[in-house]
This record gives sequence, structure tokens and C-alpha cells, in this order.
Amino acid sequence: MEFLNTLTDSPVTMTLLFANISISLWAMYGDPLYMRKFSEWPYEIVHEKKYYQMLTSAFLHANFMHLFFNMFALFTFGSFLERFFINNFGSFEGSLYFFLIYFISLMSGSVLTVIFHYSNPQYVAVGASGAVSGIVFSYIIFFPESMLYVFFIPMPAYLFAFLWIAFSVYGMRSKLGNIGHEAHLGGAIGGVISTLILINGSLGILLSHFGIN
Repeated sequence: MEFLNTLTDSPVTMTLLFANISISLWAMYGDPLYMRKFSEWPYEIVHEKKYYQMLTSAFLHANFMHLFFNMFALFTFGSFLERFFINNFGSFEGSLYFFLIYFISLMSGSVLTVIFHYSNPQYVAVGASGAVSGIVFSYIIFFPESMLYVFFIPMPAYLFAFLWIAFSVYGMRSKLGNIGHEAHLGGAIGGVISTLILINGSLGILLSHFGIN
């Protein structure tokens, strides 16, 4: 019953979940050419004008665990945030705001990836991490003091945000792991900027949590 309530109360989140899971699984276990063609290759985007890859790559994932963690985060934060918007702005506007923040975060993560890797013909990226990062940071604007558990360690959301940005910047500079740090950082930036622009008074809500009027 709870799942059915989530399905009806956060329709954009559930639609995005279904799209990500179905497309990713089809690409992973179906036609491998799909993964090659629709992943994000920054070199091809710039030199061959394959701009569509900036969008299509966000619905592909490298493996099942990559898909699981992104979808778990999207379900956890996305369903809550979309319901929050719907409760405050109504069904249509609330879901529209959520979709726009997701889409803008997705694109900003993809753009930052292209900026940093357009000269490398071997670099490739997939995943909804940029979009999900933007949703998480949008959530943090409204609930900065909520407790998040990172590897079972509790911390306030605003501290997680600072650590996430610091880790992303460090990862970009040191080329740490097989992780799209640029997408994470770009998505977070897109999520914050789009939320502040779209949701009137959101900056005031954030500042009020720290006693700033």
C-alpha cells in the first residue's frame, strides 16, 4: 500500500525510476551497440556534434550496482522532495518543478563532464548520478539539518553537502577511481541553482535554518 501511495504521490520520480531501470537493463543485457552509441563520449559530443549523448547517457548504467545505488537515492530523496513540492504548489506545478530540477541537474552534470574531458577520445560516462546529485542538493536546501547516514555514519545534510563537494573536487583533480566526479559536481550545482531560481523563497528557507533572516 505504501508503494502504491508513493506511485501516485510522486509520479515523476516513479516514471524516472521505471525509465532508468528498464533502459539500463535493456542496454546491459540486450544490444551492446546501444550502450556504445548512447553513452556520453565528450570527444564525440564536441567533434562530431553528438549532443544527444548528454541526455541519453543519463539513462544508462555501467552495471547493476551502479543502477541500484542511483535508483535507491532517487527513490529515497526524489519521492520525498516531489511530495514536498506537490504539498506546497499543487500536483501539476509541484511535479513540474521536480522534473525541471532533475533535468537541469542532468544537463549541468553532462556539460561539466564535456568541459573537462572533450579532448580525451577514450573517456566515456554513463549514469543518472548528475541528476540524482541535483535532487539530493535540492532536498538539502529545504532540509539542511536532517540526518543522513553515510556508510552508517550519521551526519547533518549540510555537512554531507560540504563533504560531497570537497570529495568531488578532489576526485576531479586526482582522477580518483572510475567515478564521474564532474557529473556529481555539475549536477549538484545545477540542482542548487535551479531550485533557487524556480522555488520562490528557497534561499530564505535555507538561511532560516541557521538563524539568518
